[in-house]
Amino acid sequence: SKPALGSAAFVRMSLMVLESLVEWSELFPTSCLTAIAVSQFFLIRFLVKATRAVLKSPGAHEYEGSSALVHRGGEQGSENGADGADHAQGDRAEAAWARADGRYKHCALRPDIFGEAPPPRYAQDNNDALPLPEMSPKEAAGLAELVARLSDLTPRGVRTDRSTLLPFLRARKGSVKNAEAYYRKAVEYRYDRLRMHELDTHWNLEAYERILAPWWTRGGILGHGLKGQVVGFERFGRCRFAELLDAIPWEILLRLDAVHMQRTLAAFEEDSLRRGRPTVATLVLDLEGLGVECLNFKTARAYGKLISYRDMIMPNMLSHILVIRSPKAFAQTFKLFSYILDPVTRDKVQIVSGHEESLACLRRHIGNDMIPAYLGGERCINGDPNCAMILGTADPGPVPEKALRRLRDSIARGEQEQRAARGARLAEDGAVSAGREKEAGFGEGGCLGCCMGPRLRGVVG
Repeated sequence: SKPALGSAAFVRMSLMVLESLVEWSELFPTSCLTAIAVSQFFLIRFLVKATRAVLKSPGAHEYEGSSALVHRGGEQGSENGADGADHAQGDRAEAAWARADGRYKHCALRPDIFGEAPPPRYAQDNNDALPLPEMSPKEAAGLAELVARLSDLTPRGVRTDRSTLLPFLRARKGSVKNAEAYYRKAVEYRYDRLRMHELDTHWNLEAYERILAPWWTRGGILGHGLKGQVVGFERFGRCRFAELLDAIPWEILLRLDAVHMQRTLAAFEEDSLRRGRPTVATLVLDLEGLGVECLNFKTARAYGKLISYRDMIMPNMLSHILVIRSPKAFAQTFKLFSYILDPVTRDKVQIVSGHEESLACLRRHIGNDMIPAYLGGERCINGDPNCAMILGTADPGPVPEKALRRLRDSIARGEQEQRAARGARLAEDGAVSAGREKEAGFGEGGCLGCCMGPRLRGVVG
């Protein structure tokens, strides 16, 4: 018989779960990696064949198309036409900006969340005052060796303090050699490719931080959990990642996410210094609203890459990952394969579906006063059960075109200003060089000004 239409989503979700297991492989002990790899090999062969069979079933593409329209809020099918849709999206964008949705997503650990202080800034200098967790003598010796191996980076302005390097050492299971290689790779990404050390001085933060604050990411830092851990929250099911992937160039999306991650890391360090304790965190991923448009290889692969880049900024910082309100297929698939994981890892990564089960999972780690009211907790921000000023807009619709257009315009203006500034600097440098040449007798009126002067000016300049 023909496979049920719902199995297409199940198969795709299964593949995403398996890919996520690989992305989170740093959580697993080495003894589990072989079992995971072997299981994946046979499962992917089966699931790829099943996917092809399902997608050939009549009506599959029609179902996915109609579902995509539903998840876009029906705006493409609006009877008011394109002008009405544009106006409505413009109103949604202006409303989100006016409410300050997402503006304080990195500030909830501060005593005054809504104060006038700027967002947390990541310190560029080594900070040995940051508290460290307990370490075994072997781990402490490994960390000291890692600091010594990476000391050549310090003169470049790259942080090589112990609090920065310890997560990289732990992410590589205590291997100093592998941790060194991983940190150098992270430096290449953070300092050479994105130049994140210039974020607060040279980046266009109007574009990369403020314009899309209500929509990317739809999450932020809620506060502290039952054991004092930092609680991060992301409404991934509503973040419209697949649509943003199509609407925004990859490098721009990386920069948007890099700002979020560096602000988060800065908030962790700021809180750690204030409380005098090392930071561990629990991440909550709310998958409610996840649509079939996300269940494809392109989106899963892109999100996997994004996770790998995030890990180069904040590796091994999570004590728990709580995936709540997930599709049943997601939770069932994880439960099916969780037997190959050790008990510690099964406790770290918890995936549940349904409202009641999700709320119960949250209450095991987070106080009811910190759980957003829209999930059944008590946390409201200015009477808003969705806590939108921290978690971003609760609007389930797509990112308004007006916001995307403003982002593109701001980036274009920033590039024009950079080109103009570079031109001014070059002109100034040229004027200085010409003045030096004239003083040396190579300019107009000098002994060589009529013949060799132009060629020498080219060499000197």
